[in-house]
Amino acid sequence: MYTKKIFSAFLSISFTIIFFTGTGLCELQSLNDDELSGVYAKAGFTDFAINDLGGGISETYAWFNINTYQYTEIESLKLGYHDEYNYKDPTPGFAWDEDWENVVIGTDFEDPSTDFRTEGMYFSAEFENIDDPATRQLKSITWGADDVYGDLTADFNSFSGTIDNSDNNTPEYNGHALNLGTQTITAGDLNSDGDASEFSITLSLDGFQKGYWVTFTEATVAP
Repeated sequence: MYTKKIFSAFLSISFTIIFFTGTGLCELQSLNDDELSGVYAKAGFTDFAINDLGGGISETYAWFNINTYQYTEIESLKLGYHDEYNYKDPTPGFAWDEDWENVVIGTDFEDPSTDFRTEGMYFSAEFENIDDPATRQLKSITWGADDVYGDLTADFNSFSGTIDNSDNNTPEYNGHALNLGTQTITAGDLNSDGDASEFSITLSLDGFQKGYWVTFTEATVAP
């Protein structure tokens, strides 16, 4: 029963923060019987765990065997408007963690083979003192995918996160509110080493990555 409560709260927080934060209006709609008839799952569809990360920090992790293919255009995407994003500035002003305009996810809407692909979707959240309801604190929440492939193009007026063209922990881009200009992020097994590109969006409540933080591995950036 305790695990189910944590899992339900975790999913509620995930959907609320990741999907319904921003300048637009969203509304949940129920599916009718015809729509539900096309939804199905099988054994191995989902996995849920609570992992001890040490130091009093625990991670709740939910993985879903969900694959998506998409071509999407977004006029403006903004996340995380606050004045704490730049720890190097003694008097930082308010700014967006992520300020992307003219966003295109995928390459050509007429060619499905160029869709942006994601496989293995997951949600995770880190808690301090997860076993004690009186002192339990949410530290961060992440939505991501184990394997992503394709192009994401935008005017990156502000990009907070990490882009690494390998998995060697020496990212080519790493920081808060970076102005990348008009760029295309290309994800995929770029080095043919069998390592897939990974993608995630994290909302951290403290630490170096405080605010919204986007991560790409095995990805390149080019005009």
